[in-house]
Amino acid sequence: MASDINPVSSDPQKLHCPICLDVYTAPKTLPCFHTYCQHCLHKYIVKNVPEGNKSPTFSCPECRNETFAPLPDIPVDEWAEHYPYNTVFLSVLPQEKRKVDNKCDSCLCEGNSVRATHYCTVCKETLCSTCNYVHKNNTALSDHTVVNIQGFVTDPELAVNLSVSVTCSKHVGKEYEFYCKSHSCVCCSECFYASHRDCFEVLQLNDHSERLLKGKQANQILDRLKQLKFHLKQFQKENEREYKKIETEVENIPNEIEEIRKKINNWLDNLKAKVLQEKNAILKEESLVRNEENQQCESISSAITGSLHLLETVLARGNYLHILTILHKTEEQLVHYESAVKEKYFEVRHVDVKLCPEDRLLSLIKSIIATTDIVENKHSLTASCVPLSIKKIARTSLVGQDVYQTKKKDVESYNCLSYKPQRICQTEITGQFNVDFHGIKGLYYHGITCLSDGNFMLVETYNSACRLYDSSFQHLADYKLTSGPLGVCEVEESQVAVTLPEENKIQLLTVDRSIQPGKIINTSLSCDGIAALSRDRLVLSGSRKGILYWCIVSIDGSEEPSVRICSTSYYSCLAVNKSKTRICVACYKPAAVYAYNLDGTLIFRYEHQTIKRASGIALDLENNLYVVCSNSNRIHQVSPNGTTLQVFSTGIPQDPGAICFTSSGDEFFLVSNNRLVYKLKLI
Repeated sequence: MASDINPVSSDPQKLHCPICLDVYTAPKTLPCFHTYCQHCLHKYIVKNVPEGNKSPTFSCPECRNETFAPLPDIPVDEWAEHYPYNTVFLSVLPQEKRKVDNKCDSCLCEGNSVRATHYCTVCKETLCSTCNYVHKNNTALSDHTVVNIQGFVTDPELAVNLSVSVTCSKHVGKEYEFYCKSHSCVCCSECFYASHRDCFEVLQLNDHSERLLKGKQANQILDRLKQLKFHLKQFQKENEREYKKIETEVENIPNEIEEIRKKINNWLDNLKAKVLQEKNAILKEESLVRNEENQQCESISSAITGSLHLLETVLARGNYLHILTILHKTEEQLVHYESAVKEKYFEVRHVDVKLCPEDRLLSLIKSIIATTDIVENKHSLTASCVPLSIKKIARTSLVGQDVYQTKKKDVESYNCLSYKPQRICQTEITGQFNVDFHGIKGLYYHGITCLSDGNFMLVETYNSACRLYDSSFQHLADYKLTSGPLGVCEVEESQVAVTLPEENKIQLLTVDRSIQPGKIINTSLSCDGIAALSRDRLVLSGSRKGILYWCIVSIDGSEEPSVRICSTSYYSCLAVNKSKTRICVACYKPAAVYAYNLDGTLIFRYEHQTIKRASGIALDLENNLYVVCSNSNRIHQVSPNGTTLQVFSTGIPQDPGAICFTSSGDEFFLVSNNRLVYKLKLI
């Protein structure tokens, strides 16, 4: 059963010491579970622990954890031999590499160093020949199992079995026989009768381990560990490849400068010196950042490797109790590993380094100020009148996203943080009206939708209300909801859907010139943004356990698999195009907009340094995206492929919020923080 899983010995690379890079010789394990050859560890300790230090310690060569002496008051040069052997590695090493030299535990307590010849499986102590004789002839210890150390070295099964206790820690002499599913623990017969008789399900230990081995849990954990390790390696390779490309591009810059230097003489000499300084700064910065990222990957990868090696070996050679114990421990570690890596999806920063001379450089040499600027993705160092500059344009591509997203597709990502808008246009306000609700101040209207009959509806969060207006801004009706809404959309003529994030529900309403309640749909998400794909299918965005998703929900309540977007604790808004083939979701903070196809593939991700909070989005008839910045009075117009087209100035004095286009497509409504709703037209 357990032997069906590949053991550690199937991969010789797993048996190599991290210090000498050779196959382990007498592998010793530190308290942090990292393993090294005894002679390598001895050299490392002697080099890093000064003699005479009152509290000598050393750092683990891999994880840097502080490590203390294995026994008090022993010389530093004897530390290595007193750390325990890694019995799992020891069991699969070639005979000539084992070189076990254990000391008798009983004699060590008396201050004597005597070679051990036997090991008691009950006392968990090594014994020399003298202590073994006393132990064997003690009547109280006659039932203890004592094995020869040589057998311990040569028998892999014994080596694995001895690494986990089989006797109960509470009841001396009692072996573990049962597994309690209610408490997730093993227990002996006395523990069972004392504490677990009333538990829902208590299984025989052998039966439970058999079930685990026959099921998919062990292999699934192995697969997940291997998958995490694979994507970490993939990220590192892509990072290294990208840095080499950057290095090549940067090194070409001096040659480009020399071509220009023929025409601009002394001015270019000064400019070249400045550019070369900036080149070195970019290389230094990129080197530091990428080295730090790779070190973080190495740290996580090293921990995963340890867990992976241990679990593979135990599954191959361990007994049922050992398998169960290590499996539970590894599963707990796996949660931490996944949490450490999934936050960013391994976003490799692609940086293009280009020399950018302007056309006016050749004709206006005498009027140029000798300086350059570097424009980065999150900040800029700007100088006045700069015709030549190094531009470092960063973007990201997702490595290993399929680990966490429902759909596994090729993803193209656009990062527009360093983009400079082509122009800033204006809009004309063609109408406005006050939506003050019982005198409450502030922006509480998070959703607005235009209806097919020319009316429109607003949803107001703090008063848990929705309000209906006609095309001339006349108030028609109100409806009190059970909790604060966020999103609203028209499903079909005379029917709208409103999201209730506090209840994870969608409220359907019948709308004429009044508002009547309809069906309630329960969902698995918090339900922030919403849009209709058809008369019986809705798409909504919302969070679950701090992760933002979108999913498609039918009117009958059935829900399709969710598509993971990002980690956030803030609300979101959503829009679909007229042909119902593209879904866009905006995260309020961190501000970003994600565009997807219906099958869950990411088309682009849009970010910009001027968007601090994205409070509303809409799509026009040509699939252009409009992103409302609540921290300014501007709206970003984004092309269907994710590039900035232009930035509109709305002319609204207060922070804008929700947005929706009219049926004509050239006008839109915009909710403002001054309790007014504006109707604007692009000019």
